[in-house]
Amino acid sequence: MSKVVDFCRRNLAWVLLLLICIVFTFTSKNFLTITNLLNILNQNAYIIICTYGIALIMMSGGLDMAVGYQMSICGVLCALMLTRTGLPIPVIVVITIAISVLFGALGTLLEQLLQLPRIFVSIGLSTVYQGVAYVITNSKTISGLPDVFKAIGQGTIFHPSLTYATILMIIGGIVMSFIMDRTYFGRYVFALGGNESAARLAGINVKRIKYAIGCVAGFFCGIGAIILTSRVGAAAAGTAAGTEITIMTGVLVGGVSVRGGDGKIANCIAGVLIMGLLANGMQLAGLNTYYQYIAKGAIMLLVMWFDAFQIKRRAIAANKRKEEHAA
Repeated sequence: MSKVVDFCRRNLAWVLLLLICIVFTFTSKNFLTITNLLNILNQNAYIIICTYGIALIMMSGGLDMAVGYQMSICGVLCALMLTRTGLPIPVIVVITIAISVLFGALGTLLEQLLQLPRIFVSIGLSTVYQGVAYVITNSKTISGLPDVFKAIGQGTIFHPSLTYATILMIIGGIVMSFIMDRTYFGRYVFALGGNESAARLAGINVKRIKYAIGCVAGFFCGIGAIILTSRVGAAAAGTAAGTEITIMTGVLVGGVSVRGGDGKIANCIAGVLIMGLLANGMQLAGLNTYYQYIAKGAIMLLVMWFDAFQIKRRAIAANKRKEEHAA
């Protein structure tokens, strides 16, 4: 029995995902179908791809609230290049990703220069990105994107509901899981989240690793922006606004502590999918978007409370062991 409990604790996100699937199967006959499940994956592919980068930031002990408007401004810039420059689509894709990587590095640079926690820097940057995006677009939607570009997010393979974006999401998840579980970079990320000062004393170049994390996060954010823009077929200043809440909630549900130091990419994917399943299942059950907001907010509060409870419990256990050792 203890093994079952331990397994559920370590894979809580997947257990919750299974339970939610069972519940919504009884509320709607259209929920548990291949087409609907693939649609859920397609709809959340760009969010999960962004999660790969944001999860690194959170595993290293930071929080980034700028990803929503960072994606929006990258999508806007991509759409402007597509409609006004005449550059080849592959070149525009590379430029868009490069801009997003620079945004990721900018967040780390400001964090270092201002000596502020990442979350405060990201909140300021989010507002800046929002303003710049609205200025560039003049609050208008940029449409008329080439069909070849739209195929990135809308094109399918093997199955009418299986998109290229979903395949890219799966490949990215495999690569990032390998990096975090099998490489020194992954260990350094966890070391920063566990204790930055100890990591520095251990000889880890903390500044370099933070820049690497910011650039990786920007890379995946850029890919997510391209997929979202191509899937929607247009770009606007607020297209991806609010994505950061879904990502952060999903990562927390996936077992990553707000203090960092641990976590698995696979569990973060499950956490984001829980958000997607809730939205889809509630929609099929006839509940409007406002109830989805309530559910997401309640889940975030519950998960953060549980994380704080776990941190407190571990601290009490550690102090108890110290007292027993001293005695």
